[in-house]
Amino acid sequence: MSNRAVARELNVNFSTISRLQRSFREFGSTSNRPHKRRPRGTMPAQDHHIQLLHLWDRLRPATWTADETVGLHNRRTSAQTVRNSLREAHLRARRPHQSLDLTAVQSRKPTSMEKSSLSMATATLEKCALHR
Repeated sequence: MSNRAVARELNVNFSTISRLQRSFREFGSTSNRPHKRRPRGTMPAQDHHIQLLHLWDRLRPATWTADETVGLHNRRTSAQTVRNSLREAHLRARRPHQSLDLTAVQSRKPTSMEKSSLSMATATLEKCALHR
């Protein structure tokens, strides 16, 4: 069969078939060709350890695991590397809980309106306590 006939039969573009055919001739396979990519920051054993930590504690943030995991060449492992390792295992790291910073609210002085409503509420509570 010609490349065009195969493309028509599979309902794909002609260039896809010719690229796959060329790849098969060059490398003997149509799987991903060898390519230069950045080396991994962790070894498979470290990835397994990261995954076990998150299976034991499902609410563990990636930053905690990153702080405890030493990568290749004694380099610190980043939280993103931990997330990538977990994604490969179909797991998710939890984000740390962001609480509200109430220091600014607590340190400001109440307005006169807030003072009057607070005093009214206090007076009402005292009246209720007296009637019991």
